[in-house]
Amino acid sequence: MPSVMPRIALIHNPQAGRGKAPAAARRLQAALAGAGLKPRELLTKGRGHAEELVSQAMDQGAEVIMVVGGDGTMHEAAQALAGSQACLAPLPAGRCNDFCRSLGLGFDAEALVAAVTTGTSRQVDLVQVNGRNYCTVGAVGFDAEVSRFVDLMKAPLWGQPAYIYAVLRTLGRYRPPEVKLTWDDGHYHGPLFLAAVANTPTYGNQIRIVPQARADDGHLDICLVRPVTIFQVMRFLPLALKGSHGSVPEVSFVRTRKVEIVCDRPVELWADGEPVASSPLKVEILPRALKVVAPA
Repeated sequence: MPSVMPRIALIHNPQAGRGKAPAAARRLQAALAGAGLKPRELLTKGRGHAEELVSQAMDQGAEVIMVVGGDGTMHEAAQALAGSQACLAPLPAGRCNDFCRSLGLGFDAEALVAAVTTGTSRQVDLVQVNGRNYCTVGAVGFDAEVSRFVDLMKAPLWGQPAYIYAVLRTLGRYRPPEVKLTWDDGHYHGPLFLAAVANTPTYGNQIRIVPQARADDGHLDICLVRPVTIFQVMRFLPLALKGSHGSVPEVSFVRTRKVEIVCDRPVELWADGEPVASSPLKVEILPRALKVVAPA
C-alpha cells in the first residue's frame, strides 16, 4: 500500500445503464468509506460533461479519477486523461462495458478500491481519429449505422440482444459506400460492408469482431468486410459473436499503426457507443496513452 493515499475524484453518470449507475456508485462509495477514503464526488449532467469534469478534477490535483458509467462515459474521460499522469479507475455500469471487460476490470467495487489503494496501474493504448480519442472499436459502414440505431433505440433491450435487434432492423435499408482505405503497407478500394478499427477485441457487449486486438500492443487491428447478402450476414453474425468469422471469404484482417478512410459519401465513425468523427478519417494508434488501474 502506498505510504500516502492519492487524491481521488469520483465521477459518475446517473443516466448510464438506464439508471444502473447510481446503484453502482453507491457500492463504490461504501467500498471507499470502508477503506477510509473520501473522494470529491462529481455527477455528469449530459453528453460531454464527463470530459469537462475530469479536466476540472485534474486541474484541482486529483491523481486518481474513479469513473462509474458505460463505454460512453469512459470515452469522455479518456479525452481528458490521455497523456497525463492521472490514473483512470473505472467501475462499469453501462449497457455494454466492453472497455472495462477487455482490461479484466469487473463490477466489484471493493476490488477496484483495493487496486487503487495498492497503487497498481498499467498503460494502455488509445486510438485517435481526426483529433478525438476512443478506447474500444471504431465502426465505419454497417456497424456505424447499427450503433446509431442502438443509441436511439427505445426498446427495453440490453447488450447483445440490443445489438442483434439493431442489426436486423438496419439490414434491409443499408447501402454500402464506396471507400478507399490506406494503411501502413496496403490499401483497399471498393464497396465496403463494414470496417472495425480496433484497440480492443469486442464491441456490442462482447461481440468479438477483432478477436486478436489488444489494448497494449501499440497497433490497430482492423476487420474489413466486403459486401455480403442478408443471408450471409445471418451466417456471419453468430461467428462474430465467438470471434471465428475469419473463415468467411468476405472478411479480411489488417494490422497497422494508422489508416486513412475516404468514402464516396459522408459517413460517420462510431466508437465507445458515440459518434466520434465524419469522413474523411485519419486514424492512428496512441501507444500507452492512458494510465489505468490494474486489478489487485
